[in-house]
Amino acid sequence: MQVPMFSVLTREAAGTVKDIHDRMPVILDKDNILEWIRPNGDPSAIVEKALSNMVFERAVDYPRFPPETITA
Repeated sequence: MQVPMFSVLTREAAGTVKDIHDRMPVILDKDNILEWIRPNGDPSAIVEKALSNMVFERAVDYPRFPPETITA
């Protein structure tokens, strides 16, 4: 059986993310993934290649259903 594995890469928060949290995800372009998982790769070099042109949008606050429509 194969067990899925993943890593969440984070870095110090930048830009408007700093107002929310002190860390933010590092998002790599698919062309840099193999470089990241190389055993002799340089983490500080790959972080410099992280995508940084992200678009931040305000989350939509959808109305909740009235309590009378929720059944236990």
